[in-house]
Amino acid sequence: MPEDVNKSIFSYAYDLDKSSPLLTFLNVDQILLKDLDCIVCLESAADLLGYTNGGFRHKISVYSEKDFHKPYIQCILVSDLNKIPFIVHKGIKVSPIEVAINDMLEKDSTDVEVLYETFAHYYFLNKESYNGLNIPKKLEKRASHFKEEGALFYEQ
Repeated sequence: MPEDVNKSIFSYAYDLDKSSPLLTFLNVDQILLKDLDCIVCLESAADLLGYTNGGFRHKISVYSEKDFHKPYIQCILVSDLNKIPFIVHKGIKVSPIEVAINDMLEKDSTDVEVLYETFAHYYFLNKESYNGLNIPKKLEKRASHFKEEGALFYEQ
């Protein structure tokens, strides 16, 4: 059966659990990731942790040791999930925001709007500071642009 690429993750979650009339990023992720051994990452981690204003995504990005072959999950395969840092946020394993930021900076296909929002939210949630971010040297140049713009994000 061909995958419906226009179907949102909210539609998939509703199809799996019609008892949830109000779908949010959190309960969508809880429904779709139930019983799967994975860690939510990249833009999906920023969304789930509240560092974005939300967005329309067709897939949830996760680190996993195997591909789940689910139309609503983008698996990024890793050899050992135990080596990936995570926190548990409302029952879901998710990359800490500091890790998600570095991972997004490293990926060329990252949604830049998500990076702007994530840096802005990080800056304001951390008392107008980027303290706590440990950006690798190879990513500092790219990060400096988003840091500058993030600090101005809500002033525009």
